[in-house]
Amino acid sequence: MSPDSPHAADRTHLLRFAPAVLLGLLGVYQALVTNNFNDFLIYRAGAQIGLRGESPYDLARIRELASAQFPDPDPQPKPDSFLLNCGYFLPPMAILVFAPFAALPWTAAKVAWGVVFGLAATGIAMLPDLLRKPGELSPARRSLRLIIPFLLVLNPLLLATVILGQVTILSVGCVALGLWCFERGRPNLGVLLWAIPFIKPHAALPLIPLAWYIGGWKRAAMLVAIIAALNVIGATIAGGSPLFLKDYFDYLPTGHKAVQYNQAALNSQITSWNRLLISFGGPVIELNAVTTLAGYLVWGVLVVVRCRLAGEWPSWAWAAAAAVAGMAVCSQVLAYELLMLTVAVPWIRDLFASGWRIRGCVLVLLLVIQAIPIASANPIFDYYRPTGAALFALMVLLGPLEAKKTEPTATGK
Repeated sequence: MSPDSPHAADRTHLLRFAPAVLLGLLGVYQALVTNNFNDFLIYRAGAQIGLRGESPYDLARIRELASAQFPDPDPQPKPDSFLLNCGYFLPPMAILVFAPFAALPWTAAKVAWGVVFGLAATGIAMLPDLLRKPGELSPARRSLRLIIPFLLVLNPLLLATVILGQVTILSVGCVALGLWCFERGRPNLGVLLWAIPFIKPHAALPLIPLAWYIGGWKRAAMLVAIIAALNVIGATIAGGSPLFLKDYFDYLPTGHKAVQYNQAALNSQITSWNRLLISFGGPVIELNAVTTLAGYLVWGVLVVVRCRLAGEWPSWAWAAAAAVAGMAVCSQVLAYELLMLTVAVPWIRDLFASGWRIRGCVLVLLLVIQAIPIASANPIFDYYRPTGAALFALMVLLGPLEAKKTEPTATGK
């Protein structure tokens, strides 16, 4: 059979989803055979408590539930143990997102979450083909079309995230599938998918200006409206009134400080600029809502200045890369959120296609290095995560915009 035949092309199209199937099977295996999914237990427990009309923002209650499922064999748990550093910090809208899992028994809920991993991974597997220019794919590159999804989906950092039951895979998958919807003229579905990552709003904020750039202010306004509506509904269910949102905002500052994992001064796996500052001997700064928004504002100004200096509109692929790069350096997130950097893959692919091979290789190297889950007391790793995130953001900011031949008409500029 010729590699150019329709049947060969169809087979290649289907095989690129093989890693997503494998990841889903791994998730189901973890659900049935192991006692993992620690973070998923927290998300589900918060939804269960909220659906009963009670506040999930109670560290002692959450930790009691976690201890029942994941008892610590040490009678005196270490200060950095999971049971002393877990808590529910998601906004009220997460109660609705996790409601289907809260309605299921624990084992069935874990199986369903494992299946969700596989479904989300289909979006990640599609990233190499998203936002591709017509006629760009040559038969000689079809082998890479199969290999890259395996590297994106079955890398060590993502597999470690599966064991934790973290939500990051779902967020990345929703962003990728949302891009596919926008590209295929299905904006409403794309906006709904992009609302889901806002269960971690500090990491998802760049999606709002990105939605504006891709589809105009109405699309961004629709995204904000859906997020607001979901949070109002979730707050009303848990607290009896939309004013329960205030309880959430009051809880966040003290709740986050009670968890060592979330403190930049104590966790070298945090990726944001303040951790980089601490690693190189600077002052200890813990990001809050104000400083996070200020960081995003600075990044946004830099992006606008870059585009003005270039004198052209950037491609959707570059804009998406700039959005996720800003997330990694402007919000105080842990290493597994670096999976969001894979959304930059379409732009990196365009670099290679346009002859920017050295830049492309450096960006690929940064992605590979950041995907290796290294936790070590060796001082060399103290600045490993934030330095990599900062270099990636700098490479995006200074990289070619891959501008469209015509100015976008749907962005309302």
